[in-house]
Parts: sequence; structure tokens; C-alpha cells
Amino acid sequence: MIKYSINAAGYVENEKILENILGEVSPGETIIMAGPSGSGKTTLLLTLTGVLTNLLNGWVKGKVLIDDLDPLQDSDFTNIPYVLGAVLQDPDKQIAMPTPLDEVSFQLENLGYNEEEAQRLAFLALKKYGLEKKANMHVEYLSGGEKRRLTFASATVHDPKVLFLDEPTASVDPWGIKQIREFIVEAEKRNKTIIIVEHKLKYFMDIVDEIHVLRRGKLERVYRKEEMTNEVLDQLEEMGIDAKSPHILPSRPVKNKIILKTRNLTIGYPNSEVLVKDIDLELHEGEIAVIVGPNGSGKTTLLKTLIGAIPAIDGEIYYSGEKLVYRGNKLFKGLFYVPQQPDYLFIETSLAKEILELAKKTRTDPKIIAEKIPWFNELKNTSPYNLSHGQRRWLSIIIAWVYKSRIILLDEPTTGLDYSLFKELKRLINKLRDMGLSFIISTHDPRVVGELADTVYYMDPISRRLDLRDKEEIVELLERIAGVLF
Repeated sequence: MIKYSINAAGYVENEKILENILGEVSPGETIIMAGPSGSGKTTLLLTLTGVLTNLLNGWVKGKVLIDDLDPLQDSDFTNIPYVLGAVLQDPDKQIAMPTPLDEVSFQLENLGYNEEEAQRLAFLALKKYGLEKKANMHVEYLSGGEKRRLTFASATVHDPKVLFLDEPTASVDPWGIKQIREFIVEAEKRNKTIIIVEHKLKYFMDIVDEIHVLRRGKLERVYRKEEMTNEVLDQLEEMGIDAKSPHILPSRPVKNKIILKTRNLTIGYPNSEVLVKDIDLELHEGEIAVIVGPNGSGKTTLLKTLIGAIPAIDGEIYYSGEKLVYRGNKLFKGLFYVPQQPDYLFIETSLAKEILELAKKTRTDPKIIAEKIPWFNELKNTSPYNLSHGQRRWLSIIIAWVYKSRIILLDEPTTGLDYSLFKELKRLINKLRDMGLSFIISTHDPRVVGELADTVYYMDPISRRLDLRDKEEIVELLERIAGVLF
């Protein structure tokens, strides 16, 4: 059971992030905390777990009770891990050990299990989440979705009574979302108490008991699931909460010349099996091509092959009519890869310094770069790593643009973005597309397929082929697999 009454809370004394939030969740019940980015959802979880006050030097005025423990008190805070399992928003910030088996075992050993029992239970948990074959693989070789499954295995291996899930669908494909939904339903049957923080409300609306809507740090409204009418869903979407089926916009006709094409391209990693074979892909100037497929099917591998980061197993790549030849650590010119974690592109301690260094490297006027960042003046002294998720995405794409790349390859660019931030990102991509840039986007987000794509390819892990598909068909497929057809 969870019961809380938060009068006020924040990170800095007298600066309120949360205010007047009440709630109670009984065993067997699930509530979802929905709200736009910045509404205080994650801060509320940090408050309820006691992390805000005990580890982050924050402050809380109010009361919290989790299974008869008060996490705001030092003595009870140390016992919270025995009754609580938590899945954080960013798997990379949750995973601490080098292999999946080490990660899950580490969780149990911290709770007092001996090494032999910890290893046995850890392997069973990995098997439950389809990771037993990768138990001893370094976590850096796991896909984003596989890392998410690993965090679930680690958070639930000790069978906790209470579960906190912070943006559990981040980095997860529809196949994984279906598994998460099934996990929640099973946990409810086993009388677990669950709080989900999620802006993709549509994935859980039918399996939760209540929807708590946060806005500007306050609890704006509580809905029972039977109250979620179309009118309410429209209101939530306007707030940035993804509560409805994806919009499908007409594709733009592709008439410009071909800038990139592959012929009989076969991809994979050295000394490993073939992931996808005989890829015939064509990209025109000003085109947005979207590649969809399950986690681990080879989407990221294809993007890295196209930029020359890894060699093709077979086949050819042509850029502006010129055949590209793999040259070890020298990437192909004209293409820029933006990884799923945009932080990998940052090198400086402030946004202003980042822009100056970028300007120096590319011989670009820093004022021109700053003009492309709407919030530059407000946040110029902020570390790039401390920007919001959406702002870091924006900055990473601007970096790609400044390097005068004609093709930008985006790997899961909408992970963690609510609908408002997605629309901002869409506006930036469309603006650059209108300037003649081309995009290849790896995704499993139906919003990207429906609202951005000109051309859609599906990466089939069974046939190991990349096939051209209809965007309406792919949107329906993604929603059906996740189990949320409207």
C-alpha cells in the first residue's frame, strides 16, 4: 500500500517543484501519473521513494507511507529496497554492472542473498525477460529495448510488493510494450501496488484504476478509466499527453534526385550472424525515410553501416553517385549519425562553450548556430548534459546540421518526448528538410511514422529483409502489436 500527502517539495529550499499532491494506492491497484514534460512526475517518484531528501539533499513537507515504512525517515529509507522495485526512465543511468547477470545478481546481493542463490535467481529473471542468451554479454552491446528489459529484471527479481515504473515505454518497441502491459496485469493479479509515470497514456489507460494528471507540479485532476471520453483525450493531448491514436498525415511526393542508395547491402557485426541482407534503399534530397522494426533487428547497425562506422558484410553504398568504401575509423562525408543518447555528442561544460567549440570546428558563425536554438540566451550557461531531454535532442540535430551534412541519420530521436516536445522536434526536422536536407530515422514510434515519414521501411527479423511498406499499415501494425488499437 502507498499513501502520501505532499504539501510541498523541491530540490532547493523554498523553491517548490511539487505542491498539494494527495494519493493512495491499495494492493492490487495501479495508478498512472500522466502529465507533460516538466510537470513534476519524476520528482514525485523521487519524493515518494525518499531519494529526494535522503540522497539529493532536497526537501519535503508532508507524509509518505510505503508498506508501513516512511521513506522520508533515515531509518526506514534503508529498508525501502526490500519492498520496492523501481524502473527508472533512462536505462543507462540505472544499469551499473558490466553484464546482465552481474546487474541482476548485484541487486540481490545488496539485499543479503548469498552469491549462489543470487546467480540462480538472476538467471531465472533474465530468462523471464528473454535475456538468458545475453546473460554474460557486455551491456554496451545490448539494444535500448534490451537494456529496458534488463532494468525490469533487476527491479523485480526480489518480488517486491510495490512497483514504481518511470516512463517504462522509453526505448521500448511495441513488442516490448505488450510485454510490459502483460507484466502489469500479472502483477495486479498478484496484489502488487503499482505507480506508473508515463506521458504515453494510451498504452496503459485500459489496465490502470486511476489516471492522475499533473501539471506545473500540482495534481490537476484524477480520472477513473471509465471517465476517459474523447473530449477528455483531446484535452490531454493539448497538454502534451499522448492519449490518442497517432495522426496519419499525407506523405510528400518524392521527386528530387537520389542522394543515397544501397544495392544488395548485407549488414551485421564482424564475427556475428547476418542481421539484414540484400537491402535496396533509395533516399532522395529532402526526403524523410523511416525504418521500423523490433529492437535488435538491425536498425542501428544499418545506420552505423551507412556512415562507415562498421563495414558492410556485402553489397554497395552510393552517395551522390559515388561508391563509398569502408576506411576503418574514417567516417563517410556528407552523412551525420545522431545516436539514441544525444549526450554522446556533447563535449563542453556549458551550452555557450559547446556552440563556440562547434563554430570553431566547422568554421561557422556562432551567432548563426545560436539563432537555431530558441532557448539559447536563457540557458547558455547551463551544461548541455543538464538540458531537458527534448532540448538535448534539439541540440544534437543542430550539431548535425552545422557540420553541413546533407543526410542526417537519427536513431530513436523521440524516446522520452511527450507530444508537445514531439511536435517541436517535428517542426525542426521539417524546417531542415525544407532546406534540402534528407533524413533516415530509425524508430518504433507510430507518431514518427504517421506525422513525419515520406517513405517507410520495415525491418523484418524473420526474413532478415528491409521492405518498403505503407505508412497506414505500419501504424496499425505497431498499435496492434502493443495491444492498444483504438
